[in-house]
This record gives sequence, structure tokens and C-alpha cells, in this order.
Amino acid sequence: MFIAFTKKCVIMNTRCILLILIMFLFYPGCGEELTNESLFDKPSPDEMKPALDTITEQILQMLNEVREENRLSADALVSTGTSGDEAARALSLKLDNITYSHSSLIISPENVVTTAAPEQYASLIGTDLSYQNETMFATEKQSPVVSNIFYLEEGFYGISISYPIFSGEEYLGYTDVTIRPEEFFHPIISPFTEQTGYEVFILQTDGVTVYETSEVETGKNVLTDPLYDTPEMRNVSRAVIDNPEGTIEYSFWNRFWNKQTERQAVWNTLTLDNQEWRIGVVRDINGSADESGTPNEQTGDVNASIAGLTTFVEDATVFAKSTGKQEACDVFNNLSGPFVKEDLYIFGYANDGTTLALPYQQGIVGKNRMDLTDINGLSIFSGIKGAAQRGGDYLYYVYPNPNNDYQYQLKLVFVKPVDDDWFIGSGIYLPWIEAELDPEEINVLVARVKQAVSHAEKVGKEQALDDFNNLDQPYANGGEYIFAYDYNGTTLALPFQPELIGTTRMDYTDQYGAHIIYQEIDAVKQGGGFVYVVYYNPDTGENELKLCYILPAGNDWFVGSGIYTGTNFQ
Repeated sequence: MFIAFTKKCVIMNTRCILLILIMFLFYPGCGEELTNESLFDKPSPDEMKPALDTITEQILQMLNEVREENRLSADALVSTGTSGDEAARALSLKLDNITYSHSSLIISPENVVTTAAPEQYASLIGTDLSYQNETMFATEKQSPVVSNIFYLEEGFYGISISYPIFSGEEYLGYTDVTIRPEEFFHPIISPFTEQTGYEVFILQTDGVTVYETSEVETGKNVLTDPLYDTPEMRNVSRAVIDNPEGTIEYSFWNRFWNKQTERQAVWNTLTLDNQEWRIGVVRDINGSADESGTPNEQTGDVNASIAGLTTFVEDATVFAKSTGKQEACDVFNNLSGPFVKEDLYIFGYANDGTTLALPYQQGIVGKNRMDLTDINGLSIFSGIKGAAQRGGDYLYYVYPNPNNDYQYQLKLVFVKPVDDDWFIGSGIYLPWIEAELDPEEINVLVARVKQAVSHAEKVGKEQALDDFNNLDQPYANGGEYIFAYDYNGTTLALPFQPELIGTTRMDYTDQYGAHIIYQEIDAVKQGGGFVYVVYYNPDTGENELKLCYILPAGNDWFVGSGIYTGTNFQ
């Protein structure tokens, strides 16, 4: 993050901002293209400010769209009432119109949930949320509120963006949209970080990190967390919290957490709907923003590499069980040790998310990575933990390759539990596969799956499945088709493979051994998410890498769809 050993701190005026996203090597409004020299040499605050100013309007527009959808639903609820089917439909319509929204509630003046959407949160109806400070605050204000980050009844840390419901002067309660910061902001910030090297932080004025490009810092309090427990770091933290705008130079771990580097940050303040955030943009002073190399061509026999990977992890598991956690992790973290072979290395995590072994990113060892996601939004930690809890499994995600200048590449990983407390794994990189997808394509995918869930809620499960399986319906649009399974792995919708409908596929693996249905169910239990699979593309007839997005459609089944990357695995 921005906080580290202070070099100098200069407070200066900048505009109020929220986040930073520059997806091109232009700053709109600056009137000139930024060359590699001007972008990657030591930046000045004046160079960073236009980027902040430009993205502010884009992010404010994004938040205002959520606010407007909340307002429209609040107006509709005056007519429909704040409970019942019509109220639930109003909430579902709102969620359909907001990408990466997670859920929506209606809270009565007595702080009781009267309506919830999607359907899987209906069990919250009747719950008294008076114990939540954020709920009490929104009820007291009776005005639009962007809450602090807090643990929600939905079962995760998130932010409630709320809007009051008034019938004339009578206060009927409020309706909200719940977001997970890592999901909501990731599709915007990740492409910027990859293309420019800038990182972004969002801080509450109490010091809690709402979002950080470095995922190990999200949720940490910069004023109290041991990660920043030196006098100098505390002083810098206090300077950022106490001053609504400024710049700072310091040294800290780079974004790959493999070395310390000189850094620079520019921050400002956004005040919106009873919330105040410190927003900052960070980059290395002397490092290149583009730390990637050229993708390697496909080499070797993948199946032979997988066999070697499996043996490598199994041998490491035996070693860890025989020597104990501390000694084993000391060996795994030794770059000259037997378990580091260029880009083949052992990583280790405790079940609570604490990093135990990560030899090429020593700065992350000891840090919690519970919220770790890849560049396309897949939840990495929940995936590898699920694989370990199944006794060992394969899965895919995109991760920096230390043997190729930390370029983000697709990685096939094998994970094994050591005991009930921790697990280890390793992976092989597949650099010839284009795995970094267009954020707009991902947004369209998420919207497509959310629309399928809404359709199921509207027409019922039986009719929805008939529609999903009907090749004449829009839900079976080639490679964009909707699929559905129950939580036992029974196939409910698979329009281009009708012979599989009604069969149980829990033990199905793709051609490289990944148990896909297990992974999809794990994602659904988290409220929805992404999974990679190598699967048949009806548009090409080939097996291709596919990024799937999955959401629960009810208490016992889920739906999904995907984006094929075009890479032929045969």
C-alpha cells in the first residue's frame, strides 16, 4: 500500500476523487499522449493528478447510477408496499440493472427486514438488524447513505448503499444495494493496474481499508494493524487520515510483494451520501509500470507436466507431514531449496487465509489472502481452499509468473491438504493461452447470468429450465448458453448436450483433471462467482478455456454461463 517508511510528506491541493482507472495511455483532457518515458520515469504529483481527476467522473457516474436505481426502486415501493411479491420484483429489477450488485433489502423504520432479493436471501425477512450500527445509522439519517464496510447478514463483508422510502412526509424505511468492494471495484481497477502500474487504495477516515490493489491489505486498519506497526508507518497513516489531500514518498513492498521499492502516492477525499473516503493513487518511483514480458510459446507435453506437478506436490506433502509446518515452510520459502524449480514452486496457506509459503513473494508471507482474486475476478483463495478440503484437486486461475517478469498467465494448480489446519500446492503456467479477458465482456457475462436468475424467479424453476434447454430460446445462444445444476451435481440445463440432462456430474473432470461442478458449487455457496474450465464450445466444436460465472437461482439449484477464450486445447 502507500504506507511505509517516510521520505517526505507534502500536503497539496487536488480535486476530490474516488478511484483511478486509465485503460489507455492517454489522459483525456490533457491534450497529449503519454509516452513510455513520461509515464514510467519518476512521476510528479502533477502527472498523477490528471489521472485522478479523469477517473473521478467515471466512478462518480458509476456510484450515481446505483444511487439512481435505488431512488427509482424507492419510488416504486411507495406504490407496491415494502413487503410482498411486488416489492421483491422491484428489488430484483434494480439488481438486474446494476452490474456486480450482490443483494438488496428493504428495512422498516424499526430496522426489520421486510423484503430481500435475490430469492436465496428471503430467509432474512423478519430479521431485526438493530444490532448493526450501519443499519441504525441509515434509519436515523433517513437520507442516502454509503455505509462503512461491515459484516452483513448475507454472510460477507460489504458496503450498503441505501436510499430512504417516503410516502409524502411519512418515512417507510429504506432500500439498499449491497456490494462486495473486491467485486465492485476490481473490474475497474485491475485493467488500469495492469496497463499503467498504478495501484489504488480507498480508506475510511477511521483507518479501515475499503479497497486495495494489494488484496492482503483490504479490511486492515492502517492505524492499528501490525502490518504497519512502526512509528514511521503510523505517522504516515495518521497523515493520510488527518489530511484530506496530499502527496507522499516512501518505501514499501511493490505490487508483487517480491521486493521493497521507492513509491509515491497522491490522495484526496471523496464525500458522498454521509460517507467520507480517502482515495489514493500509488506507483513505484523508479520501477517500470510494465513488468511483464512476452508470452512464451506452447512448449512440452502438458499431460507430462501435470504428472510431474502432481508428484511434486505429493512429495512436498509427505515432507511437510514428516517435518512439521515451521520447518517445511522454511524449506518451501528457500529460493535455493529443493522445492523451488524456476516457476514450479510450493505455496502454503493456513485455512484462515494466512500465507505460510510463497518463495517468490516473501513480502506476503504471514499476511492474510482470504480476499485474493485474479485479474478476471475469480476468488483464488476460496478455490484453493475448496480443493484442499476435497482432499486434493486441480483448478485454474491467472497469476504472476516469476519466471517471466511476473507477467499474468493462466496457471493450472494442484492443491493438497497437509492436515486440518493448512494446505500446500503448486502449479504449471500455460503462457500460450490468452486468459486476460475484456472487462466489458465479463460485465456482459455477469448481466446475462443475473437476467437468467431473474427469469427463473419470474416464471418458476420448471418453466425456466424448459426455456434454458430450448434451442429456439435466447438462453441457448451458442457459446453464451445458460446451464444449470442442482447442489447434488444433477444436470438441469445443458442445451447443446441434452443427453446429459438428469445425470449426475459431480465427479466430472475436464481434460486436465479439474472437478468443475465441485468448484461451481463452492462459488455458489459464496453467493456466486467465477470458475475456469476447459469445455466444449458449441460454436467451434473444440475444447476451449472458458470463464464461467455462477449464481444461485434458488435454495437447491444454480445457473451459469461463460466466455470462451478461443484457445483450442485439443
